[in-house]
Amino acid sequence: MAQEMMDIRLDDNGDLRIANDDFMIAESTDEHQRQLLLNTKGDFKENPTICVGAFRFVDDEQHYRLMREIHVEFSRDGMNVKRVNIESDGIIKTDAGYEQ
Repeated sequence: MAQEMMDIRLDDNGDLRIANDDFMIAESTDEHQRQLLLNTKGDFKENPTICVGAFRFVDDEQHYRLMREIHVEFSRDGMNVKRVNIESDGIIKTDAGYEQ
């Protein structure tokens, strides 16, 4: 059974969401996945070896390299990764979540 991962919410620009003069807290698995995909290694000073850096794979015709990197980084973050797929239009689909 998937565990809910609660964390501070960010908006689409990566800024903190604030409501009633306080940080918004909500289920954040999708947000964690997005951050791991879009950021590159070294972006987080406290853990410089994490992240996929998906943009560095843009011209790579070997999609399996990106899929493997996603699987490795999501797993390192504590997710149970069941599936990673890149569709013909370039959309990345995953079936991954934090387990209890």
